[in-house]
Amino acid sequence: MTTATPTPADSAATLARIRLKRLFLRALVISLATGALVGAGALLLPIPFNRTTQNILGTLAGLAVHCGMAMSYADALEKRRWPRLSATMLVLLVPSFVVLLACIWYPSPRDDTLVRGVFTTLILLLAYPVAIPSADLLERGQRRAPAAVALSTCVTAVLLLLVATWTDGFFDGETFGKVTATACVVAFSCAHMCLLLRVPGSAMLGTLMHATVGCLWLVAVLITGAIWAEIEDEWYYRVLGALGVLDVGGSLGVLVLAKLRQVSRLETLETTVARVELRCPRCTLLQTIDAGASRCSGCGLKFRLDVEEPRCEKCGYLLWQLPERRCPECGTPF
Repeated sequence: MTTATPTPADSAATLARIRLKRLFLRALVISLATGALVGAGALLLPIPFNRTTQNILGTLAGLAVHCGMAMSYADALEKRRWPRLSATMLVLLVPSFVVLLACIWYPSPRDDTLVRGVFTTLILLLAYPVAIPSADLLERGQRRAPAAVALSTCVTAVLLLLVATWTDGFFDGETFGKVTATACVVAFSCAHMCLLLRVPGSAMLGTLMHATVGCLWLVAVLITGAIWAEIEDEWYYRVLGALGVLDVGGSLGVLVLAKLRQVSRLETLETTVARVELRCPRCTLLQTIDAGASRCSGCGLKFRLDVEEPRCEKCGYLLWQLPERRCPECGTPF
């Protein structure tokens, strides 16, 4: 068994990411502790709870939220998950925090400026999980076309939401508000579809997968129609609710059946045994571990071994030691 030796550059990058997470964690703890002390002091001590106190508490709360978001993005970078998306969101946190600070501290003739700043932070907070399924597919090199479209719709929806937030697009411009709401519906629907597509073996589920995706887009179409036509018919929303129930049930069915397929494949491995010999990276003890969760018998370091044979996503044919990267059963490239 061969093991890859980490290079000095990889070790330095990992150490830098760990230090970055530690910095965010310390800032989070300090902001929470300081906020608690300021809030308790303002309530218990005979000092006025004025605008300055409110600004301090708002700043500390904003810092805590942004540090929590930054820790999540840094953790994804450390684990090399969606690196481009995580790095982009990590960079966007800086202007987001600056905008929030400006809304908190600088006086404005508008009373809703702080609300706009908070809403800007919430938009970035929600954009990350919505973009993860499409970014994951692009990282794997699977379903590139729908994944690219889904990521583009997410970016478009975020930009429209930001514009609508700072230009009264939701209130003064009725058409622009409807366009923004439609973009959000499409972005969430694309993210949902990519979430189903990234499930291992989802292409083999056939009718269930197609029916679920069909219900998903029918729900999106009906919601869009309700937004633009302002439909008030009861049966319209009854049909919408029924399709939504079918969509949720089909999505859960896809996840459960995909998990069952993984279990059955592990039980019927044809070309290998679900057991490997490895050396613990902490205590260097050579040992044999089985598939699933286990731990080092020497130092207790936890392992998790996932073994799955390569199979065609369309027909399930075993793709092992083939002369070309094409399924001999159905002709699907892989």
